[in-house]
This record gives sequence, structure tokens and C-alpha cells, in this order.
Amino acid sequence: MNIKSYLIVAIVLLVTACANSTAKNGQTVEKQPIPEGAVEMKYNNHIYFNVMLRDSIPARMIFDTGSSNLLIDSTFYASTFGEGKNLRRAMLGGAGDGYELTTFDANSWSYSVGGELHTEPMAIVMNLRKILGNGVDGLFGVPFMRGKRVEFNYAGGYMRFLDTDEVIGNDFTAIQCKKLDNIERIIIPLSVTFSDGYTLGGNFLMDTGMPDELSLNSTTANRLKAEGHLADARRMRYEVGGIGGSRVDNYLRLKQITIGGNSINDIRITYSENEQGALADSRYDGLVGNALFARFDVIFDFVNWIIYLRPNKDFDEPQPNNFGIGFTPNDDHWKVNALLEGGNAERAGLRHGDSVEAINGIKASDGNKSALQPLPDQLILSVVRGGETVEFVVDKE
Repeated sequence: MNIKSYLIVAIVLLVTACANSTAKNGQTVEKQPIPEGAVEMKYNNHIYFNVMLRDSIPARMIFDTGSSNLLIDSTFYASTFGEGKNLRRAMLGGAGDGYELTTFDANSWSYSVGGELHTEPMAIVMNLRKILGNGVDGLFGVPFMRGKRVEFNYAGGYMRFLDTDEVIGNDFTAIQCKKLDNIERIIIPLSVTFSDGYTLGGNFLMDTGMPDELSLNSTTANRLKAEGHLADARRMRYEVGGIGGSRVDNYLRLKQITIGGNSINDIRITYSENEQGALADSRYDGLVGNALFARFDVIFDFVNWIIYLRPNKDFDEPQPNNFGIGFTPNDDHWKVNALLEGGNAERAGLRHGDSVEAINGIKASDGNKSALQPLPDQLILSVVRGGETVEFVVDKE
């Protein structure tokens, strides 16, 4: 089984615009209606769809090209389908630095997205919400897209299936990709230029389960460190880094990423210290995720394994997470999942596993998280410890 799910649930998850509008340059802009025949999607670090399981059961699911399986959260599975007495055990790895015991339901599973029906022979059942928060019921991967040409419009909030004879404009750049060892996961070529001027031309796993722009895996990072190209990095440890457990990332700034002839300058990436899992896999140099693709209008051709990119004229550079904290969202609190070592949050006394009830007076249960946009220069975190509420003041890095 090939499966992976990646986690960086950062402070930007708290900045959620209302359903009918979005924010650009600090201003509220009315969201345009999606084109006729398109399927609504919500992009907020991950790509969310309303999915219909087994003809009649609605679910909120993430599309993850890093996975070749259907995954269902164990809590959602138990409340919807029962206890699953015939579940079988499986060991899975992912973006965490290890493997974990989970289960799978070997019955046939049908599901549809925007009226497009797909069936898989089984579904992995595991605790996804500990990784992605309570707003997720499951995720689906590339097998759903088999044989399709699909437009993903991150800015417009929709996915659209293209007709087989639809012409793709000359203003798109075509990038020929390949499968990962004949598995339905996509390897895309691109180059990265480091601050010292060294350029790495590499092959990266396309991973829409990863919110960041790009992450180098540990095998590539170890070689580059030995050659002296990785400098001035800052270390961040995740208590839950994805399937397989904890994870340690190092953040640094690149001079440039070049993909399909398009260059992105002065961009922050990570490199991994994992010894196991997707971020230690030597078959590719790293992962490329949503924050990079969101800069473009994107068409995925899963017939010919080609990605088409066109710079998105409406792209608005996101605010960086400068607080050195990673949160996992829950109904009534945000769990502190990651901290920058030696950062302001850690020095203020924040700990992994802390439950944050409110940020700057806005409670997790309020449903008014958009009030934190734009991000302030200082966070006041209300943390429950030992039955008492303690406040921590965290300045930007």
C-alpha cells in the first residue's frame, strides 16, 4: 500500500474568509460564481471537496495526490458505518518519521465528486483528525482522476473536468511528468537555486496533501548539507507530522524556484530530518505542494501525465506564518502541534500539546476566525493547563 498524508496546519488556518468573499491585499473582494459544470472546492492550505460516499453519505474530504488510496477518518467511520468488525490491520508510513498500525475495510467503496463516480476495492480507516483537525472526514487520491484532464482553480475555488477535445491555450506551459515507479503518483521536474547560487535540478513528488511550496527530503538535504549549500535554517518540531508520527523540519529561504519556465523568487521552503517515510524517500528529491500550485492556473492531464501552468493574475502573496507555531484545529480549541526551536512562542513558555481556547480574544468555538485577518504583530494565547487558563504573549519572529 502506498499512502501518505502531510501536515503543516499553521496559524494561517485561523484566517478564514467568509463563504461568499475572499481577501486580497487586506480588502474584501466578492467571490465570483464558479463556471457552469464546475465543482466547488475550498482551498485553505489543503483542497477540500464535498464527497458522496456509497451514494448517500456526505463527507468533507481532502484531495491528496500523495495518496493512492481512499482514507476515512476512524471517528467518522465508526459513527457512520458502525464498528467495522471485519477490519484488517495494516502498517502505514507517511510524512511522519516512522510507521503506524492502522486498519482497512476490504469491502468495495464507491464515492462521487461533482457527479463523477469512482470505486475502489478498499478504504484505509485511521485517525485522520489527529493530523488534520475535526473538519476532515477523509481524503482521496489520484485514482479518482485516472484518465481525466482536470482544471484546478485555486483562486476561483473550483475544479472543472475538461472535454477530451478541449484546446488548452498557448499561454499555458506544458510540463511532462512521469509516474513514480508505475504507481499513480506524479513526479514533476523543477529546479531550486539556493542563497549561495547553487542550482539543483531535481524530480519532486507532486503532493496536494502538503500545504507548503516545497520540501526537500532528508536524503537530498543530507547531501546538500555536506556540500555546504544549506545555511541559516531554523528547526521546527511537529508532535504529529503526518502518518507515521512526529517530524522535524528546517526552514530556509531560497533564491529561486523554477518550474516550467516560471520563476518564483525569494521563497521559503523546508528540508526534512526524517529517517523513514515519504520525506526520506530517495526516489525523488522532495515534495511540491499546494502553496506553489496556488500561484498558477493549473490543468492536470492524467491521460498523458502532463501538468499545464499559467501564472495566476489574481494571486495574492500570502502572509507568512511568522509566529513559529503549528496548530491542529478542533471544535473548541487549537492544539499546539509544532514549535520553532528557540522561537518566541517556545521562549514565552508555550508547549507541544497545549490547548489554546482563544487567540486575541477570539475563541476557537466562535466561528469568527476571519477577525484575525490580516494577522496581527502579536498573539495573546489563552491556554488551558491543569484546569486553569494561562495567557501567553507571542511576538512575530
